[in-house]
Amino acid sequence: MKKLIYKLQYGIFRAFRGFLLMLPEKARFSVGEKVAVLGYWLIKSRRITTLANLELAFPEKSEKERKRIAVQSYKTMGKAFLGTIWLEEYMKNDDNFRIHGMEIVERECLKGPVVFATMHFGNMESMLKFSEKYPFVTVAKKQRNPYLNKYISENRKHLNITLLEKSKKTSRELFEYAEEGKNIALFSDHRDKGTTVEFFGAETVSPTGAATLALRYDRPLILGYCTFNRDNTTSVHFKKIDVINDKDKSFKENVHLTTQKLISIMEDIITCYPEQWMWLHDRWKLYKVVSKKK
Repeated sequence: MKKLIYKLQYGIFRAFRGFLLMLPEKARFSVGEKVAVLGYWLIKSRRITTLANLELAFPEKSEKERKRIAVQSYKTMGKAFLGTIWLEEYMKNDDNFRIHGMEIVERECLKGPVVFATMHFGNMESMLKFSEKYPFVTVAKKQRNPYLNKYISENRKHLNITLLEKSKKTSRELFEYAEEGKNIALFSDHRDKGTTVEFFGAETVSPTGAATLALRYDRPLILGYCTFNRDNTTSVHFKKIDVINDKDKSFKENVHLTTQKLISIMEDIITCYPEQWMWLHDRWKLYKVVSKKK
């Protein structure tokens, strides 16, 4: 029965994809926004989580303003996720990109392999464009639907990346690729096993992968993130993060301090562009607390 459901889901996706590709690009992005707003209203748990996160991060903002940010964030994510369907076409057009800080990437990559940290932010998948010149290894969560998972994997094979499926052996695989001299790119803003940090004034847990690799292999750490512009072009930003390697502290302490520094910089970026971040993740484990009050 489950296999039949997966096939049906995949068939609906393929039909929707075919319909979408018949539309001009501006209309495709518009569909992405509309689908996302529909999801905002239909999936109550995600809506509650989003608004709770925004209240924690911006208690000084009015409820009306936080709801506006929530809807705009959904629209951004809707465009980003649907945009993966024609990502290759989008990335081939250099006019779609405005790049800030590329000289940092070029300078550091000339010296040797780099660790990139990135965010669930703006047109995040378009960061893959830079694999054309700077190939990297990255990690993605396996999709429950095996047909959709295979489609995503096959669709990315032509890109200059090595895609690892998240599993218990992911850390070991990343270390192996790092020892081979590969660039590594990791999402670093989500809640995952790692270290306790302060994020928007509240404690939460953040992954330490980027900081660990940068410190363990003495590599530069570069934060890369994308913002969607009103005309659906993408502004790409690169910023070098100075790792903390205090000789009087343990390796674990330095990883923690570097991760906290990275998270604090991300917080500043999110504060400047709150509509661009993915607020629907239960980043601070607020859903159970807030839903009980509803």
